[in-house]
Amino acid sequence: MTPSGSSFENVADTDNPFDALQSQPHDRKRLNTAHVEKNADSALARNLLASLLNRIDAWGVTFIICIMAFYLHDAMSIQTVLLSVAMAGMYWLGYVVNDYFDAPFDAHDETKARHNVFVNHPVSPTVAKAGFLTIGFLFLLAFTQFGLRGGVIFGVSLFVMWAYSAPPFRLKSRPGLDLITHALFVQTFSYLSCLILIKAEWTQADLTLLGVNFLASLSGQLAQQLRDFEVDSDTDTNFATTVGIGWTVACLRVVTAALVILVVTTLLTGTIPMYLAPFAVAFVPTAALRIRGRGGPEFRRLGTYTTVAALFYMVLLLTISL
Repeated sequence: MTPSGSSFENVADTDNPFDALQSQPHDRKRLNTAHVEKNADSALARNLLASLLNRIDAWGVTFIICIMAFYLHDAMSIQTVLLSVAMAGMYWLGYVVNDYFDAPFDAHDETKARHNVFVNHPVSPTVAKAGFLTIGFLFLLAFTQFGLRGGVIFGVSLFVMWAYSAPPFRLKSRPGLDLITHALFVQTFSYLSCLILIKAEWTQADLTLLGVNFLASLSGQLAQQLRDFEVDSDTDTNFATTVGIGWTVACLRVVTAALVILVVTTLLTGTIPMYLAPFAVAFVPTAALRIRGRGGPEFRRLGTYTTVAALFYMVLLLTISL
């Protein structure tokens, strides 16, 4: 499904931020928008704080990827740490924007509604737009340290986070493009951006880690679509709702198996340093669930636990290296 509405501006011009997403080209359940309140602008700050805690698996993974990219290239500095924070912040903001535009869909599922702060605490389009842009441009300061390259990467990041979730593109609702966008821009783009910004001399490890991040992002999206299959079948369209559960599970197993084989092989051959192995170990329970074709509530909880464990190991690794 591609929700109606010609642009982000159309959403911003309505009293109800869900109006532009209301029309459906398929015969599906009508989206529930009864919960949306007017003049609820004071909820934005509370929503952002709640989302920061709920989405640690988003910004936490990005922060780890950036720090490790700089660590591998002996490029740790105040400048690159600030960039890592900004990059993680942009990914957090991307999930906030996604939650905002997904709120009318997530309202149909109790678990998703509980994790999407905009379902129960709606914010007007004008305030949401102003808030998102203000936060984004605060992060721009860290990117401008790297001149034009930093500005271009920031611009690409801002465009993709909008195009993925908002009309008229809403790439996440276009089967095929949803997977490609997620695979290229969730983990892969952050690692690639770090290499570009520090003008790194690429190694075999970099190429391997780009492949690892690509497969991990793709596997994660397939698992998420499998988890949300029932509600998405009624309210949205994506790869999983188009090809069905059987093909989605098969793809998830193949991609996850390829990821495991790539990581184990390159660790054993020394292509990627063995001190990165604990990050792989932390992923084992998640990989096991995905190979089994599982994508239930435990998938969401595991993401948080795995990210926290990986963050602790990263801090330990950096402390030992001092």
